[in-house]
Formats: sequence, structure tokens, C-alpha cells
Amino acid sequence: MDKLFSVDEAGMRRKGNWLWWWWIFFFREPRGHPKQLMVLWSTKNEARIHCNDLEIKLREDFVRRQGDSFNLDGAVAAWLYDGKKMRENYLLEQTPVIVSEKGVQTRSPDSRFTHSGKGFRVSLKDFDFRIGAPPEKGFYAPAYHESRFPLGFSYDILKFNRVPFSSNQGNGSAYFQRVRVNAPAPPWFWGLYHFDFGACLHYYEPHVGVTALTDRVEDAWLAPVKREFEFYDGRKLHRNKNVTVKPFDGGFLVESDGPAGKARVEIECYSHAAWRFRKSAFNRLTYNEYPSRVREFSFRNSAGEWTLDDLGEGVGNAEHATGLLW
Repeated sequence: MDKLFSVDEAGMRRKGNWLWWWWIFFFREPRGHPKQLMVLWSTKNEARIHCNDLEIKLREDFVRRQGDSFNLDGAVAAWLYDGKKMRENYLLEQTPVIVSEKGVQTRSPDSRFTHSGKGFRVSLKDFDFRIGAPPEKGFYAPAYHESRFPLGFSYDILKFNRVPFSSNQGNGSAYFQRVRVNAPAPPWFWGLYHFDFGACLHYYEPHVGVTALTDRVEDAWLAPVKREFEFYDGRKLHRNKNVTVKPFDGGFLVESDGPAGKARVEIECYSHAAWRFRKSAFNRLTYNEYPSRVREFSFRNSAGEWTLDDLGEGVGNAEHATGLLW
């Protein structure tokens, strides 16, 4: 948790370094196609980058000390699926991001992510979220991972897989990550789903292939760089380092077969938002996010089989990113 609001001032001065705080809120209503909101505070060491309708030009000293805080020239962004339609650029503005040991905030527009008692508070525009504290142990406890690669590239992530929230516009569960990366971002598949009775599904498959050059998805050749499948049944984590993800009938088909068990999951997407980052014709990333639900679920191993009858409704988000940004 001491990494939550940390800023590596020296590291951020490396060209291309990217730092963000990212929450996604899964409401429980309306049933079937529940609301979702994603909010992101971010900065990237680039002189100029285009995102959707926003041209971002960072000041030269984009990381600036301000007493005990950091003033990061960056942006705040959010999309909102309101239960009927997607509001893709619900919030999208370049602004100083103020980071202190108490939290992350912007003043214009007004948005904030702070400690609140044992939990957290996130507020922006029409929303005010009160977020419970993650447990200290288990799959839903804060998780931190750091990787280092050749040529000085590195990556680290702090995440909360599931925390409850209440808000002025409904209740549900949320996912959080703080990420710092100074390596090229390749295409990927990613998904996270919260089930009614406490279970969770997570998968991740970054890859190289045709989608690094084009936004075409169907039948595109790709070679996975990493494969990860995690199913938490509410008591025990089942994890395979093997997963395949394919576009399938208005959603995605997710399959995994390994020592932990065999899984087949059908994801039904009911909305779509995208952040389209552009530095040049060949240096770009389209970051697609799909509010979605689990249409079918089966996970089997020697202990038995889990289906939606055991788990309840599963709601969450599927990602598919195309392009290559460096």
C-alpha cells in the first residue's frame, strides 16, 4: 500500500514513461446491462500525444515538486455507460494531476481519489463513491508486482481485484490498478468479472501479430507473449498460465486448460468505449473496453464443476487493445 501514491521522480524523466491510477466501477443495476464508469488519472513522458478529441502537449518540466506533493502535467479521463448508452468522453481534459501521500486530485476539472477512513473516496462530475477497504489477505487483498526487462525497460502494478462501493448513484464492486510502465505497449486481451456470490474471473493475454499494425481483430494472426487465467471461487484461487481469447458472437470466447482445471467462458459485450492514442501513423494504440456480462461459464477440475448456477450473475469489462505505442 505504500506504493499507492508514490511517484518515482527520476524514473518518470525517462522518455516514454507512463504512470496512471485507474478505477472501474461495476454497478449492479440495471440487471442484465448494468452501469459502468471508468476513471483514469495519467501522465506520460511525451512532448505531444493525441487521444480521441484531445491534443495533449506536456510542459517541459512535466514532473514538478510542489512542497510535499508532485504536480504532474497529464490528463484525467472517464467514460460512462449509464445503463442505456455509452458516454465515451464523459471526462477528457489535460490538467495538472496533484499527487500527495493523501491521494490524487485535479482542480479543473474537480476530481479526486483519496484515503477515506480505512477505505477510499473517488469523486468526479455527478458521482461520489465511498469505497471499502480491501482485505489484508487473500485474492482480494492489495497485490503488487514488478518486472524488469533488458534495455532498462520495467513495469510495475498495484491492484485491488475487488472492493465494495456505495455511491450517490448506486452500489456495486470496483477494480483498481496503479501502473507505471516504461516499455512499448503491445496489443492485449484482458478481462475481469465479479460474480454475485463473491467469485471473480480474470484473464490476460498480451500478444504480437497483425493487430500491432491494424485494428482488424477477427481471424487476425497473433502470438501470445503471456497467458494468464485466474478463477477465484470465493474461497480458493485456481490459476493456469494458459488462456486463449477469441472474438465470438458479439463478445469473446475465453478458454483455459491447465493444472488448475479446464474452463470455457462466453462473454457478451453490451457496450463499447475506446481511447485512441496517436503519435504517428505507425505509433498508435486503440484501447477498446467493453462493458459486458458472463453469458456462459464452466470450470472443471478434480474437485468438481462451477457454473453460473453456483456463482450468480457475472458482470465486468473486456479489453482488446490494438496497435503498438512506444
